[in-house]
Amino acid sequence: MKNFLLKYKVIYRIYQNIIRKKKNEYNFIKYVFQQYKNVNVLDVCCGDSYILNYIKNCINNYIGIDNNSNYLKNSKKKFPKFSFINSDIEKIHKIKKLNRSKINFIFINGAIHHLNDSKVTSLISCLNKKFPNAKFLFIDPVRGENKLINKLMITLDRGKYIRTKQKYKKILKNFKSMKTNDFFLMSFLL
Repeated sequence: MKNFLLKYKVIYRIYQNIIRKKKNEYNFIKYVFQQYKNVNVLDVCCGDSYILNYIKNCINNYIGIDNNSNYLKNSKKKFPKFSFINSDIEKIHKIKKLNRSKINFIFINGAIHHLNDSKVTSLISCLNKKFPNAKFLFIDPVRGENKLINKLMITLDRGKYIRTKQKYKKILKNFKSMKTNDFFLMSFLL
């Protein structure tokens, strides 16, 4: 069931619209992006790049990476100005196009909880080396202190590594300027 939700963009978007019907999270993310000038975004595990509906007018460039070709095909049609790369994030170090890009903002929304600690460390190390001055924004579910609906969503999520806030802090502690806070509404990591 969970993989079914993620496999098809239409079903996934209906699911997202149900749990995020007020769109407050997207407006908050847009607010974050508006605080920076000349933003060139790398969206790791971009999915259907829905966030572009909110940030496309406040960024210069965008590269979305995902391993779901159906999502990327639709995103390329909807957002032809931006770039999309079909790749697994574990192979991000092999993507040559990234070597030529001027990424200064890395956005990872709902992906870290699908990776074990060593893969998270490897991914962030790679991104820090490629883009040493980039700002990071991670948003991921946090285990514990959740309201009922959040507990249900975390239980149904196919991510095997939904961590407590303390565990996120532990795996992110060795990276420059990493801060963890609860997301203002959904108890997500921000």
